[in-house]
Amino acid sequence: MSRKERDAILAAWFPFSFVDNWPEIKLDSATSPRTSSHEQTVSRPLVLLAAALTCGVVADAWLDLPLTCWLLALGILLTGWLGTWIARRDAWGSIVLLLAVASLGGGWHHSYWNFYPSTELSLSLTPQKQPIALQGWVTDYPRFLPAPSDPSPYEFQRPNQWKVPFRVTMVRSGTTWETVSGETDIYVSGDKLSVGPGESITVFAQATRPEEVLNPGEFNFANWSRSRRRRILLRCNFPECLQPNGQASQASIWDPIQVWRQLIDGKLTAAIPPSLNGLAETIFLGRRERLDDATDDAFRQTGTVHILALSGLHLGILAFVAYHLLRWIPAPIWFPGLALLLLTIGYVLLVDARPPIVRASILVATFCLATILFRRHAFWNTLALAWIVVVCWNPTEIFQAGTQLSFVAVATLAWLANVQRQFRRVDPLTKLIAETRPWPIKLFHKSGRLIGLTLVASLVVWLITLPLVLIHFHTASPWTIVLSPILGVLMTFALIGIVVLLGAAIAVPFLTPDFSQFLSLPLAGLEGLVTLTQQHAQLTIWTAGPALWWVIGFYVGLGLMAFLIACRGFPRRWAVALAACWLAVGFGQGIVQTQTSQAREDLVCTFVSVGHGTCVLVELPGGQNLLYDCGRLGSPRRATESLSAVLWDKGISHLEAVIISHDDADHFNGLPGILDRFSVGAVYCSELMVKTPGHLAATLLDDIRARNIPLRTLSAGKRLKTHPDVDLLVLHPTRKGVLGRDNANSLVVLVEYQGRRILLPGDLESPGTEVVALEQPIDCDVVMAPHHGSQRSNPELFYAWCHPEWIIVSSGSPNVASHEAGKGSPRWLNTAAAGRIEIRLPGNGGPLAIQSLRPGTSNLRD
Repeated sequence: MSRKERDAILAAWFPFSFVDNWPEIKLDSATSPRTSSHEQTVSRPLVLLAAALTCGVVADAWLDLPLTCWLLALGILLTGWLGTWIARRDAWGSIVLLLAVASLGGGWHHSYWNFYPSTELSLSLTPQKQPIALQGWVTDYPRFLPAPSDPSPYEFQRPNQWKVPFRVTMVRSGTTWETVSGETDIYVSGDKLSVGPGESITVFAQATRPEEVLNPGEFNFANWSRSRRRRILLRCNFPECLQPNGQASQASIWDPIQVWRQLIDGKLTAAIPPSLNGLAETIFLGRRERLDDATDDAFRQTGTVHILALSGLHLGILAFVAYHLLRWIPAPIWFPGLALLLLTIGYVLLVDARPPIVRASILVATFCLATILFRRHAFWNTLALAWIVVVCWNPTEIFQAGTQLSFVAVATLAWLANVQRQFRRVDPLTKLIAETRPWPIKLFHKSGRLIGLTLVASLVVWLITLPLVLIHFHTASPWTIVLSPILGVLMTFALIGIVVLLGAAIAVPFLTPDFSQFLSLPLAGLEGLVTLTQQHAQLTIWTAGPALWWVIGFYVGLGLMAFLIACRGFPRRWAVALAACWLAVGFGQGIVQTQTSQAREDLVCTFVSVGHGTCVLVELPGGQNLLYDCGRLGSPRRATESLSAVLWDKGISHLEAVIISHDDADHFNGLPGILDRFSVGAVYCSELMVKTPGHLAATLLDDIRARNIPLRTLSAGKRLKTHPDVDLLVLHPTRKGVLGRDNANSLVVLVEYQGRRILLPGDLESPGTEVVALEQPIDCDVVMAPHHGSQRSNPELFYAWCHPEWIIVSSGSPNVASHEAGKGSPRWLNTAAAGRIEIRLPGNGGPLAIQSLRPGTSNLRD
């Protein structure tokens, strides 16, 4: 077969080619009546299809139109396209066809997001825990999750756990079993577990469904679970809660992949020191369950967490090394490409086909096909094909930070390479002189040029991805620019070492210890370099980040300018000027927000939903901000993240004062994280807490002093000087306090503005409640329920004393019972049910307004 005949066959089978030099069909008026006299050439059609498909997905996510609308639009557009084809209007036909693709994307997203089988178990679950008995199949090997070796002093000691992939088939309803469906993971506390893949088991667990977001701006775990279509949460306290059914094991086509994954996991665990085992599994298998929390935080705060996220960088390194090794094998010229293609498919299946790996695998696969077919692949068409595959696999992935950062980084590097090729000018005389120099000098110049290009590429990628990083993670570090190339080299050696180690463990096991020592060096270098940088040269920037509309405009404009520059159709100085103008718009928006905050006349009190705990933000007129407590029962990270999300949503970066009500961890254990992210003017607490602090309180106070933050005390009768029209009065306790627990000596703070009063009593309980009730009664508009609505706070006496119109319960349970007060019946709101609750006291003395995040309890007024 001649080359011309082969090209014709390939062009017929691959009309939307991903290679640059497919034969182009050029038509003019003499050969076809369907075209004008100008030549018509289809170039990179997948880019247009990817853009249209994305627009449809985004439109459905924003508008949430019914599926019938999308199907109706698809039918109308396809009919219109048929009409344009009959009328021979090719240009209009192309536009209509792209709109049809967009409607197809919208319909696919709507179906994926909303439609579940009627037997789906998550449809009958709620965010509240409920005991449940289930039957089903273990779908993969359980994963052991060791307890943190050095947990934060503010956290409870967590036990060892197992993560068991599970497919639900039956649920017990009374004495009968009913058919259900669903995929999930069972988290089992314990040291040993004896279940395996394909085994049928009965599970006795606490079942919940992920709760919707309770504070604006925080991570929406419910939507994330929904995007993975795994909305069932199961937890067991004992391994005995998983009982085998005695049924025969169920075979699966994925069994060989699971066996190999478990084998590799076991070899790595046996050969690598325990302190580095989690890092090795993370960068090779994408499993971060065993990664130490301190190491994970170090990578995040130095901006190098992309090294941990299994992505195209990892696959690219392995593919590059494998291809150059395969070229040394005496085989046909197409063999390296075919072998690399098979190895890539195997690795993608091994790591569960994550979207960044899928994107990278498509790039590698097209390169392999191009080498097999002796063609040069077109990068942008290939990248668009990868995007289309990701959307078809899971349309919600395009809203995930990892997917967005992966594609933007790769596109930036490709654009840089294209620009560098176009604008590089090589002087023949300079090139001749360089070739005549001794090899050490040539090596020195080549190394310097390579290092320079790498740093420039790292800088450009950091700048281009910075808006996405800020809007998703609210943190950035310039260390990323320098550390990324160095860590890339170390990771290359680590990945090569892991492959060699696995080969040795299987082929020559007696040499495994030697290879293990070789592998430990780059892994230790990765962890050590990042940890030392984070501890001794920390340069982490925490910020609210730009507005969403600004980020969208930034990337749309950047994409258009990059395309025009690459085509030499747009002056670079104009691109720089437009980019500077858009940056000025972003900074201007931040300045306007700051000025608006400083000119605020209302007082806003926000009760942040942190579960069983307390976190109250008071925004004073004139732009000052006061925080009353920040903590929750359990992990302090939740309190830190929830408050941080609220502060960033409001554009707040500085707190003038923080008040700690008393010595209970669920009122202050989230504060250390806040001190890391935001500047604080001063911290206030009672004199009793300073004189006789508990262990955790003493740790916190030492941390505050180490940060050089002023630590001051409060007692009954003291006033905080803030805005002239705002009165912040401490009602309790006295300097000596009262006999009883720390709760009885909680700081009770009264906020008064324009004749309206908000009372914050902390965990006030007897005998402190009785002492406060002996004072002159105070009519309050809003009162936070003492001790999270507990009966031990003598609520009847307390509410009869302060006569609240509104009672806000800061609790982790929406079932806290209300209490009747003496003067009328106050209205109740609970942060566990309503989410974030915001009370606004107008500066003109008008009625207060209460707004909660959850529908049905918002926009309430006196």
